[in-house]
Amino acid sequence: MLIKSCSGCRYHEIKRVEEKPISYCARENCWSQYSKCIANKALDRFLEQETSENYRTFSAISSLYSTE
Repeated sequence: MLIKSCSGCRYHEIKRVEEKPISYCARENCWSQYSKCIANKALDRFLEQETSENYRTFSAISSLYSTE
């Protein structure tokens, strides 16, 4: 699997396994999907989505007693 967010990185390499291209991190010497860099990017994206304006809280009480 090629990871789009890695494609601009200078350490990104593309290796072939069973004729399928896979992203590889030369800096961490592992497949990109297992790298700390991708984990940090995923965490940043998750935190950004959690703090976005579109975030709505959910509670059981609000679903029972709707304000509408």
